[in-house]
Amino acid sequence: QQLEELQNKCTWTWTGFGHKVTGPNGNSIFLPAAGYRYCDGDVSDVGTYGFCWSSTPSDSDSGAWSLGFGSSGVCMYNGYARCGGLSVRLVK
Repeated sequence: QQLEELQNKCTWTWTGFGHKVTGPNGNSIFLPAAGYRYCDGDVSDVGTYGFCWSSTPSDSDSGAWSLGFGSSGVCMYNGYARCGGLSVRLVK
């Protein structure tokens, strides 16, 4: 639900390094385009895309729901392998 709220109810502004995400209440957070790490340790797409894990397991056995974003928009994903590395953004 929180990922859906971020995706659908917030304003996403690409800064060139990530997104400033502004909620309906005017508060904002910055989500960097930190890329991701493959299970073999290689890192990809730093500065182009960012992904944040959620705490909700995905439908597959391998991972959790995540939010992916780049200059062209934002999308929810499931099934990224746990051995891979996505960013974690703590929000209270």
